[in-house]
Amino acid sequence: MSMAYSIISFFLGTLFLWGQGIAKEQESGNRVNWIENSGFYIDTPQGGILIDALLNPDDEIARAEGVFSKVKLIFISHVHGNHFNATAVLKHLRANKEAHVILTPEAYKVLQDKGLSTSLKSRISISYPEENALEPFQSGPFSGHILRFNHSGVENIGLGLRGKEMGLVYLNGGVTHKEVLGKLGERYGKTDLVIANKWPLVRAHYIDSIKTLFSPRWILMAHHSGRTDNIVTQNGGADAMEKAMQRGITKGKIFGKRMESIAF
Repeated sequence: MSMAYSIISFFLGTLFLWGQGIAKEQESGNRVNWIENSGFYIDTPQGGILIDALLNPDDEIARAEGVFSKVKLIFISHVHGNHFNATAVLKHLRANKEAHVILTPEAYKVLQDKGLSTSLKSRISISYPEENALEPFQSGPFSGHILRFNHSGVENIGLGLRGKEMGLVYLNGGVTHKEVLGKLGERYGKTDLVIANKWPLVRAHYIDSIKTLFSPRWILMAHHSGRTDNIVTQNGGADAMEKAMQRGITKGKIFGKRMESIAF
């Protein structure tokens, strides 16, 4: 075999593997979409995930229409109105028989007060772990762990989650229990997404902590008003903050409009 033939074969083989890698990424079909405030919709081939995104009882999310009919898991971190609307949650559960909810005892009580029926209770899991504990869960094609955060005097939870060929971490609140965050990092290192509230993006050492713990492909931030949020403007604007979030393989994204999305 000639040297020229070997070089050409190596080049073609490398090109084929590169193309296979691109095809695999395209076939994965994983996308994360910003809804508004701190709400996200993660679209995967195994089903959809709503995180703090059921806010309006009159929109297509609450009615489980279109892409939102594929939702399998609904995660609610706490009862504040920019994360949770009980009427919207109940409406979605009635329309979408495949959806399962994870929420705090406080949020569960609000559902009860809004008329939670016995028929829906089997699709709701209540979680509020001890301060330094991770609580595991399994919901359809998704598994993960719940952890507890402090947040303005209400019960508040975050999560690590895995599905087929995808993983994410949702950090919603101040980090006062570093031990449990370290435990989460042990299980969710090299994850696809870290979706963060304001706190990790205020100072560079928070971003470095996220990278050290999770080595994510993306750090995502959208809280309240996205690119025009006060924490963004105070730190030089969205472009400057996205640049600050870049760490090696990690990319940063601050969303600016409803249903804006990225593939991962």
